[in-house]
Amino acid sequence: MGRLSRRRMLMGLGLAATGLGCGGANPFLLPYIFSGGESKTPAEFPLTPHAKKPDVKVVVFVSARTGLAPDLAGVDRMLNAELINALEANVKANEQKVQVLKMPKIDEYKSQNPNWRSVHPCEMGKAVADGTDYVIDIEIQEMDLFKPGTRGQWLQGRATVSVNAYDLTKPLKDPVYKLDVPFESPGGEMEKESAYQLSTFRMNFVQFIARGIAAKFTDTTPKVGRFRDGT
Repeated sequence: MGRLSRRRMLMGLGLAATGLGCGGANPFLLPYIFSGGESKTPAEFPLTPHAKKPDVKVVVFVSARTGLAPDLAGVDRMLNAELINALEANVKANEQKVQVLKMPKIDEYKSQNPNWRSVHPCEMGKAVADGTDYVIDIEIQEMDLFKPGTRGQWLQGRATVSVNAYDLTKPLKDPVYKLDVPFESPGGEMEKESAYQLSTFRMNFVQFIARGIAAKFTDTTPKVGRFRDGT
């Protein structure tokens, strides 16, 4: 739970007192009051610290299958960077002691190891940073930014992403969490009007995917907003 402001705490206590004065506080109201007014969705696979270690170190790798459209060149690195940002934002909001390795270290490792895609994620995690606890390995299996049958005239993002998480303290190198996640851009289709619009749409879609993946590993507060506005 994040820290509550003094004003919100006083409001919460006032509401609770009002409820008690009317014959007892509503038990369903109290979690809302003391969570700051927003309930969080728990992570499916939380990044919990290991025994005798107060913090967690996480490394994220993203790759893409060959054959993606030319307008998606570099989308794997883009998703890698945005997923790191999304995880960092969530752990900060949750006040967790989780350190997510920065993108420059990932880039450095990949540049020094051209065949990194053939290396097991556990070995990559150990090589790129000492004391790595978890590796989140992502593969973009499919992605398209256009509605089928519109000859590239209407934007509608779709993707399938393979998510595998590894616990480096385990003796086996099998993933401890594994899931294929489909994504579709919310807000409906949108007519393509310029190359700049396409570029913006691609970034928004990648950020949307990053937030969705980050929510698998960190508690999140649902956001209200339209995808096409980048929210």
